[in-house]
Amino acid sequence: MKNTLEKTYNYLGFLICLSIPFMTYAKAFVNIVMICLFLILVALFDKQKILETIKNKFFILFSIFLIFITLFSIFNLTFIVDFSETRKIAQTLLLIVLFSFTNDKRFLIYGFIFGVFISSLISAINIINYYFNSLVLLMSKSSVEDLFVTQRLYLGFFIVISVILLLHIYQISINKIQKYSSLLLILYFTFLLFLISSRSALIIAVVIFLITIIYNLKPLHSFLLVTVVGLIFSTIIITNKNLSNRFLYSEDSVRSSFIDKIKTHEPRYDIWKFSTQIFKEEKPYLFGIGTFKTQELLVSKYQLMPIEKRKNWFIERNFNTHNQYVDIVLSYGIIGLLIFMMFIKELIAFFYKNIYSLNLVLSLILFLFVENLFHRQLGSFIFALTLVFALFIINLKNEKNINC
Repeated sequence: MKNTLEKTYNYLGFLICLSIPFMTYAKAFVNIVMICLFLILVALFDKQKILETIKNKFFILFSIFLIFITLFSIFNLTFIVDFSETRKIAQTLLLIVLFSFTNDKRFLIYGFIFGVFISSLISAINIINYYFNSLVLLMSKSSVEDLFVTQRLYLGFFIVISVILLLHIYQISINKIQKYSSLLLILYFTFLLFLISSRSALIIAVVIFLITIIYNLKPLHSFLLVTVVGLIFSTIIITNKNLSNRFLYSEDSVRSSFIDKIKTHEPRYDIWKFSTQIFKEEKPYLFGIGTFKTQELLVSKYQLMPIEKRKNWFIERNFNTHNQYVDIVLSYGIIGLLIFMMFIKELIAFFYKNIYSLNLVLSLILFLFVENLFHRQLGSFIFALTLVFALFIINLKNEKNINC
């Protein structure tokens, strides 16, 4: 009976990871599977295995962060209106335990990579069809987002995570078929990164690649290679029309200043400008103003925007701060941010021993600069899963002898 439940748990873990890129359409299914995982976890309750997860210092610090924001919202009388984000942070802790309880975490890795592959393949086909129908690859238009099964921002991030996992599999695998399959998938995902033109994902990928160079090579060799990579990436951005438009807004011939182009075309410019204004006006230095009030004040700022079409778009989309760190400092003050940064510091210190684990964690940390993961259920899943992947890799014994 125990063996059956453990195998079922592995397969359910596979299904939930497979479904993550499709969570927009399969949220109910993912929730049902998560409940099933929890029930099996209770049935197979293994104190030792759970203690191995929750005794990690980063898990303890994240728990302290959750306790702090819960107590803050209670004392601030905002527990009900701020419950949505508090629940997602609590869910992240639960998911770390649920994913960690999986006996064979390769089920999670393969499920996630396979899900990203399917989502990216469908999106790639849609993009290529769009190109052949219009003969123009205008990936900067908001209407093009309809071509993506997974939102472009998240798909790009998922691809980066998949490439890091595949590089690890390629290194440790002794099975030639798996080794070459991993290599082919790495090349495929790298091509996809440029095709979908996800700016954040490309920047994260380049930063991670540069860190890997510095991590593995001597200072002089690192400097030379970093310089070459920087020049190659810059050349690609400048010479590729699609990427040039995404990064440099080259299609805007009206404005000559790059700063003016950013102000006009980049929503985050206005969002972060308004967030800064809110910080100065509300002075949430110690304890913050809560997530609900933060969002409420942002919307009130959007209503003051002079251009009607842009104003309506911002209000319609109900944009949050699009930066987890900014969101935390506004919502929970400097104390909340300090606790969270202690958690981040512990992650880096803990996973520094393995370049693949470190790259997974750094990708997550960088992604938090452009997205509020705790505002979405999808964010809770990918936050927890990335940490479990990193933990699995760093805990592997005798990596060279494992046929992954």
